[in-house]
Amino acid sequence: MKTTRACKINSITKEQTEALITLICTFESAKRYSFNRLIEGENEKELIKKLQLKYLLNKRFCEDAVLQAQTILSSQKELLPVYLENNQKKLEKTLQKK
Repeated sequence: MKTTRACKINSITKEQTEALITLICTFESAKRYSFNRLIEGENEKELIKKLQLKYLLNKRFCEDAVLQAQTILSSQKELLPVYLENNQKKLEKTLQKK
């Protein structure tokens, strides 16, 4: 079971801010990489290991990057029919105006 704590940073130095921004950018890159590899059909466990080597993140960050990528992918698959339906309606309206 994972435990997450939310904390508030009262004061932070410029170096700490830069380190935090770098960590966030690295995590987002790992998430994008995970998303693309999941589309290609790569195995999640192998993907986590690759992320650890490629981005030098710990296992928890890599697991979370893969989990978020999976969530985005499943959300897109779920919303695709709605998106197509809306675009079809827009197309029909446009064709009626002509």
